[in-house]
Amino acid sequence: MPDIFLLIALLLLALAGLLHTARNRRLLNFVDYGPAQAVARINRYAAARLLLPVAVNAACAWIAAMWPQLAVPLLFLTPLSLLGAVVWIAAGVHRLKALPAG
Repeated sequence: MPDIFLLIALLLLALAGLLHTARNRRLLNFVDYGPAQAVARINRYAAARLLLPVAVNAACAWIAAMWPQLAVPLLFLTPLSLLGAVVWIAAGVHRLKALPAG
């Protein structure tokens, strides 16, 4: 069961890497990017915030390996951490759009 947590963590890490390297591509469909100058800044911001679910899933993999009986309850932490990251990204986008280009 810890393998599913590691798989999710690796997929989210790959997504964070993709967002960090995607300069001016609008990849997030729940974000109003605003001006074109803010796209790279928002993508880097979102990539850093997506490391929260990666860390949560890595911790869940370790806990599930040590105590296998906790694997099923730990599955609920994955969507909660993703929801927290999405809310964190959406809340920070308004501030990033207001910053001057540079």
